[in-house]
Amino acid sequence: MNADRRLAAVRRRLADSEADALFITGISNVVYVTGFDGVFDEHANAACLVTAELARAYTDSRYAEVAELASRGTAWSVTVSSDPLDDRMCEDLAGTGVTTLGFEASLSFSRHRTLSEKSGVNLCATEQWVEELREVKEAAETERIAAAASLTDRTFDHILGVLAPGMTEAEVAVEIESFMRRNGSEGVAFPSIVASGPNSSRPHATVTGRRIEPGDPLTMDFGARIGGYCADMTRTVVVGRASEEFRRVYDAVLAANRAGAAAVRGGTPGIDIDRVARDSLSDAGFGEFFGHGLGHGVGLDVHELPSVGPRGTRPVPAGAVVTVEPGVYMEGRFGVRIEDLVRVEDDGCSTLSASPRDLIEM
Repeated sequence: MNADRRLAAVRRRLADSEADALFITGISNVVYVTGFDGVFDEHANAACLVTAELARAYTDSRYAEVAELASRGTAWSVTVSSDPLDDRMCEDLAGTGVTTLGFEASLSFSRHRTLSEKSGVNLCATEQWVEELREVKEAAETERIAAAASLTDRTFDHILGVLAPGMTEAEVAVEIESFMRRNGSEGVAFPSIVASGPNSSRPHATVTGRRIEPGDPLTMDFGARIGGYCADMTRTVVVGRASEEFRRVYDAVLAANRAGAAAVRGGTPGIDIDRVARDSLSDAGFGEFFGHGLGHGVGLDVHELPSVGPRGTRPVPAGAVVTVEPGVYMEGRFGVRIEDLVRVEDDGCSTLSASPRDLIEM
């Protein structure tokens, strides 16, 4: 991607702040501001230094070839160092005239100490500068997220064809993840959640060896990754026949999902969108069983800005991609979550998740 616009936006933010340089250490932020596709993985040793004149990416020999190729024709220079990247960056600051260096929350205490001791400049904490730039997606970003959502839908359709009592949660997770990989996903957007029976009452249950029994609810939360961008979707099905109590809960969650999606529009604070879905569940008698926020932004990371929850006081901008995922969790018994991925529009939202939402009994 052409990241000139992104670099210019960072420099405008610098011009309006007390800092005259920004040290970017969050890997997704590094990927975003450089536009280096397919170069850095989530554990990469990489960072960026941005000033009014300088745009420099730092990494080590493991990423040297691909980083240097990606930088050709861009405003970015690449420094490959066998020394600690922070030490090399501090050397480069000398003679630049920089007096105040902004740093991100991802900077560890030990790295902060190194900068304090070696940089010779003042340090200034920044508050999600790049993360806020990432909220509104460019057309190419939305296309990648939509492609990942489409593959996620295809995966759900595939898994419905193989699910059966007696399978373990682990076997279902392997089937989900291998199908996505075989069909073009770059790994997975996040570790898949496959939670059966009473395990489904745990919103972020880990996959276990539990065998699915007839009549079990099964919550599956997973997403593909295409071109570095994530998808995120949850569906809860019943492997057998659903009880009347389960149907009542499912219907309430589905109504909250629809109400939440209908409340999404550009400029609405996340807390207000969340409240609509939360009130829907409360009116149905299940409000006390919904403990997490309604949604979150999705992009290079599966959880990013904007926040669509009780602490989401900032407006959700048009162009963002967010989840709508109400849930009800009856501790030790069962849970239901229905999660869709939507693109925020000025007057509503467009849904990227196409998998059926009505109750599926298998």
